Amino acid sequence: MAYDIIVLGGGLSGIAAAIRLSHYGKRVLLCERHFRLGGLNSWYERGGMVLDTGLHALTNFVGEDQTTAPLNRVLRQLRLRRSTLELRPQRRSRILFPGTEMCLDNSYDDFTAQVQEKFPDDAAGFNALSREILRAGYASEEMPWRSANAVQEAYISSRRLRDILRFPVMYYGNAQAEDMDFGAYATMFRSVLMEGFARPAGGMKAFLGVLEERLAAEGAEMCLGVGAKALRFDANGQLQGIMDDQGREIDAPQVLSTIGAVETAVLCGDCPATSLASAPAGEIGFLEAIFQAPKAPADYGFQDAIAFVCRTPEFHFAPPPKDAAAPESLLVCAPGNYGCCGDEERLVRLSTIVEPADWLALPQEEYRARKLSLAETLRRCLAEVAPALAADLTLVDAFTPKTVRRWTGRVNGAIYGSPRKFPAFECGVPGLTLAGTDQGLLGITGAMLSGILAANRLLA
Repeated sequence: MAYDIIVLGGGLSGIAAAIRLSHYGKRVLLCERHFRLGGLNSWYERGGMVLDTGLHALTNFVGEDQTTAPLNRVLRQLRLRRSTLELRPQRRSRILFPGTEMCLDNSYDDFTAQVQEKFPDDAAGFNALSREILRAGYASEEMPWRSANAVQEAYISSRRLRDILRFPVMYYGNAQAEDMDFGAYATMFRSVLMEGFARPAGGMKAFLGVLEERLAAEGAEMCLGVGAKALRFDANGQLQGIMDDQGREIDAPQVLSTIGAVETAVLCGDCPATSLASAPAGEIGFLEAIFQAPKAPADYGFQDAIAFVCRTPEFHFAPPPKDAAAPESLLVCAPGNYGCCGDEERLVRLSTIVEPADWLALPQEEYRARKLSLAETLRRCLAEVAPALAADLTLVDAFTPKTVRRWTGRVNGAIYGSPRKFPAFECGVPGLTLAGTDQGLLGITGAMLSGILAANRLLA
């Protein structure tokens, strides 16, 4: 079996790359170890309901007139009609701190006005930070690491405002504790705060269905339920293709990996893939508990598509101490508040940061008990914000870093991959290209854009 390019990983980045490459006549094989496409953003059935994994929001949502924005670039490059995705923009989200509330409504001008009203002493600094972010976001070349916290401090004196700006950005795209590279921060800031949130009306099942139709129309081949066991090299170190989990040798002069830097380094074996081998594993894991209510959350007075809830005066993006009674922060997602319907209309998803190593090491009985206990703790935390809704919730399911590792193979079950990113797509091995989470573009739109940009480089 011989192909022009093998794409490893059937997540959104791999799907987008395979569509783009196939459109230009390349013979492409897309390999996904799971039996369903989607990777970290997929779906499954539980108790007769269709549940999403990963999807809280499609970030980077903008109008059709902004032709150079990432979402519209993705749709154009994949030749997708915007209407087929049935994107529903958020009505409102909020960032909640003790005594401070900020609203997000997909208008950065509105958000800027709130900053000017509530933090007048930092209004000029916030505007200057915004300009710096516009210069730095969506970089596609290796840049020296810069502390996002330090850059914020250079512009903004208020710790509360700095924390407000860090909270949604880090929850939706930071692979390490407390700080992050400013380039990654700028990318996620633009994605979440400057552009905004939407959601496909049919969730990930419908969204992936549209992408699978494009894959089939372009003639890409898919191999589901079988992943790559190793990359194959000749005696001169030239990439030859892969060996899959079943021991079959599949030839291709180019491999595009979207499975993560650390995970790809393992496939390289003895090949001196120095840049990949130096990538550390991700430090941040999440527990997410999915609840169902008898009515839609809006019927209880909870209007947010997403609520970023910090329960303490200062925000810390780090796993909690082992003796912590409750998490300092949590994220609340109510899919029905996008105007979606069906199984998701009455769901509430509660997420918080956890320590991956702790969860991966737990024996099964203790693991299950701890998972249920933390889910209940999150429900009680929600009661501080929406007591009537919290009182009516029933747990449907919960997943942890252990779940993520089992179904996706991500080391440490870290959904944001390695703290080290490879924005230039290069990873030190001729013929091997890296895209996806560890290239540095995160979220649904960012992942697809990463795959497209990697494909365009190979086509060029």
